[in-house]
Amino acid sequence: MRGRDFQKLGALALALTLGGWLWRGVTLSPYQGITGPAARYILRTAEETGASNVVAAILFDYRGFDTLGEASVIYTTVCGVALLFAKRRYRRSSHGLSFIVKRGMALLVPFILLYASSIIVMGHLSPGGGFQGGAVMATVTVLFCVVYGSSFEAARVNPKVKETIESLGALLFLVVGLVGLWAGGEFLSNGAAGFHLGTRGHLFSGGTIPLLNVAVGMKVGAGLSTLFYSMVKILEDPTESSPEVPS
Repeated sequence: MRGRDFQKLGALALALTLGGWLWRGVTLSPYQGITGPAARYILRTAEETGASNVVAAILFDYRGFDTLGEASVIYTTVCGVALLFAKRRYRRSSHGLSFIVKRGMALLVPFILLYASSIIVMGHLSPGGGFQGGAVMATVTVLFCVVYGSSFEAARVNPKVKETIESLGALLFLVVGLVGLWAGGEFLSNGAAGFHLGTRGHLFSGGTIPLLNVAVGMKVGAGLSTLFYSMVKILEDPTESSPEVPS
């Protein structure tokens, strides 16, 4: 038997084993309704937090310090990567793609940023939030690098500006959390600390949750963008002209 045949048999055995486990899990665990803490969160989230998005309410109200640790992951990663690549530089990869692609990208970017902003701002009302919206916003940096060349954005936006935005987002998140403590509740306390929750379903509702979404969106968007460019640092070549700027 050849090595390829062993690989096929191994893959088949693994698929059958996983399929058997899934079948047993489904047949031995019949649906018994919503029980335990989940019932309270689903039924009382709107009343206690003012947010329609249960996930956002759990992240930015009920969990407290857990969310602070999660939010600090990207910040810590950016610091580590920046330290690791501090003295490494790479030559610019290209001048980007064709003129048509560059024009199309110039028209597309405002809509990407608008969509990312709506995900952040509406995160307490619908699926989304600061994490998701910040990630969408950071894709603009990657698209700029691919379409216009790796030096396009770096030559126009000072990396220190992104680092400042990320730090401000982290500071805002921490301050809002500490205000909950100051108001007599726990870290990231919302309605329990006396904040006005507004009317469910309205844009200005959810107490501090929309503000926390904005803070996380700043952190994630600027952090991922900084992280990306930390790994594609460029060494300016004086023989190359700068990438074309769309008008």
